[in-house]
Amino acid sequence: MAKPKKLGFYRKSRQSNKKLIRIFEKNQKVRFSGDWKDKKFIKKLVQEEREARKEVLMMLKKGQIRTSDDFYRAAFLFHHGNNFRSYTLAVALAAVSHHLGEIWGKNFYAVALDRFLLSIKQPQYFGTQFEKRYGKWRISPYNLKTTDKERKEYFVEPLKKILKRIKEIKRKEKTK
Repeated sequence: MAKPKKLGFYRKSRQSNKKLIRIFEKNQKVRFSGDWKDKKFIKKLVQEEREARKEVLMMLKKGQIRTSDDFYRAAFLFHHGNNFRSYTLAVALAAVSHHLGEIWGKNFYAVALDRFLLSIKQPQYFGTQFEKRYGKWRISPYNLKTTDKERKEYFVEPLKKILKRIKEIKRKEKTK
């Protein structure tokens, strides 16, 4: 199966929730333009994302999130939460996104599931999450029984490629 090109949050239809699009795009702009070493920036971002998730919850309760790309954007916002409840909702929203037709919802389901599992002290299933421990990047604990065939089905890179990417990150950090 070839990888689809457009992600759900880039796709917009007439039925897409315009308020959710604005919230999401603002969040992404801040995330990509901020200084991740600045504690004030991080504190402000965390607060803004908390408020955004509250708004999205209200939209969900009111039935205002309807399209596959709406569910995808909502999953993305909850994925950036900081507890298992946010991650649980991210997993569910990504699954709904996929079932409504967003092909990348399947990949995001894998990413959100891994983050959720780690939050409840379980090894991740697909191996999508990294962590910096003792100043060095490494893959977070993962299920050794997961196959590359399963990863491919969810548009996750093979384990060899994931481990290679971590080595590249380490190499880049050494040259800084």
